[in-house]
Amino acid sequence: MPRPVRALLAVLVAAVLAACSSGTPLPELDVVAAGADGAVPEAPGELVDGGWSDAAAFVAAAAAAGRPSAINVFASWCAPCEAELPLLLEASDERPQVAWLGIDSEDLPRERGVEFVERLEVDWPVLYDPVASVHIALEGRVMPVTAFFDADGELVEVVQGELDRARLDGLLDRVAGT
Repeated sequence: MPRPVRALLAVLVAAVLAACSSGTPLPELDVVAAGADGAVPEAPGELVDGGWSDAAAFVAAAAAAGRPSAINVFASWCAPCEAELPLLLEASDERPQVAWLGIDSEDLPRERGVEFVERLEVDWPVLYDPVASVHIALEGRVMPVTAFFDADGELVEVVQGELDRARLDGLLDRVAGT
């Protein structure tokens, strides 16, 4: 690669990393969006195109119903995501009061995400977000990323990387108020 191209690439990468680590707060969740027709699918495990505004609408709708929620960002190419998802699915079965949303992020082509969700038998709604808008909004630096919201729709914590059972149970206790 020619030296000027490497230099330009280095500047661009530095700018992107600076923007990603700027500490910008998460976009505010708009409860009004809960009444809008969002892209959140009705059928569990079905991939529907969507992004941050749809994820925010999901959290707002859960809060309007008095439910805490969790958003898990994953990809088919992510080994820690594949290792973590069975644990999250089990926890979601054990705690039906928590609304779960999956975000298939950066999976190209889309069929990889569809196969991944089917193979792992993800039974929550799943948004297909190839441009990583949710991952970026949650200031994701790795995969997976899981965000937990209380029953008022307030962000409790964003976890970067794979969760273990003890940490997951503790976070679910916090958001469910138990």
